[in-house]
Amino acid sequence: MKSFLFQKKKVKIETLGEYLHDARSALKLSVGHVRRLTSIPERFLEALEGGEYQSLPADVYVKGFLKSLASVYGADPNQLLEQYERERGLERSLQSDPLTPRVQAPLFPSGLVITPRVLTLTLVILGTLGSIGYLVWQVRSVAAPPKLLVDYPANDTTVNSRNILLRGSSEAGARVFVNSQEVPVDESGYFREVINLLEGSNNLQVKATNRFGKTNELLRTVIVVIPPGEVVSGQATTTPNNIKLQIRIGPKDTWLKVVADGKVKTDQIVAAGQVFEFSADKELTVSCGNAASTHIIYNGQDLGSLGSEGEVLSNIRFTTP
Repeated sequence: MKSFLFQKKKVKIETLGEYLHDARSALKLSVGHVRRLTSIPERFLEALEGGEYQSLPADVYVKGFLKSLASVYGADPNQLLEQYERERGLERSLQSDPLTPRVQAPLFPSGLVITPRVLTLTLVILGTLGSIGYLVWQVRSVAAPPKLLVDYPANDTTVNSRNILLRGSSEAGARVFVNSQEVPVDESGYFREVINLLEGSNNLQVKATNRFGKTNELLRTVIVVIPPGEVVSGQATTTPNNIKLQIRIGPKDTWLKVVADGKVKTDQIVAAGQVFEFSADKELTVSCGNAASTHIIYNGQDLGSLGSEGEVLSNIRFTTP
């Protein structure tokens, strides 16, 4: 598989399973996302991360899995294969010599005697500290407004289009509104929304509200300047298919899913250089595995890429202007 998230790099591995889990977490990918990107069954991905080599198929298949994962995580495949061989060889050696005594460090220092009284007291102290920490966190959460960032547009931005892709983030569980219209927020607090503008000055009021009713607001002013004589695309019409989307893939491959008016139009890994065109009457949603390689032209207006390198996005909406 061609690498499309990062360039290959040397990695420091304590165990193979720990590295695979940490690399996936660093990219904010679920096991399901990795399955779609590599076609490796989830049970084998979980077995690799858990070091459960006895649950894996033959070595020839496992080596293929590791090469695919190295491509996704930007690691050196030879290093992953060598680490697998070392750990697999050690496991087989231990299994073949069950009489070899295993030296195990004592669970507790030799001078410490664990009695029921000591154990009970320890549990009470830990429980009390945990309760206090939880109460402090709850008080701070109730008193503080939610985090709110708008990555694009910056304030006083001038554009030559009637459409922009507003991007930002809040805290998980918050509700976000743009000019009193609620926009979708994913489980990590990120939001993306196509905003339709008028020629001239447009004020965008972005507001986040958390579950305690605390709010945070940001204001963005966007100025639309249409060059003289230019035909403006992206205005509302009464004809069918008044949402038109062109998606250009590159410079890297990416997973792409597009849903038009509730119908899945594509759900696959696509190669760099491909161009797709979709249309809908009411709504198009786009999900992708690499936002930087997903370039959008919405009703003739170039919105650029959906986000940053390696960023996974879900259900970005494009609606009737």
